[in-house]
Amino acid sequence: MLSTKEPTVTAPKPSTFHQRLMHALHDWRRRAAQRRRSRADSQHLAGMSDHDLRDLGIGRSEVREVIDRNRC
Repeated sequence: MLSTKEPTVTAPKPSTFHQRLMHALHDWRRRAAQRRRSRADSQHLAGMSDHDLRDLGIGRSEVREVIDRNRC
């Protein structure tokens, strides 16, 4: 009796170029998401009342400094 087993086909290994491209795309998307979150946080802080800012322990004049310090 003849064997009818199909040969095992594996996906080709991704090229190093493809891996670098995918890694770069992942990093870009992560940085873009971080920028969006940072921008939203900055707008939220800037729009808070003086009372809410005092509850956080910062004054209106310190908002820009807090935003810049945490931008890293």
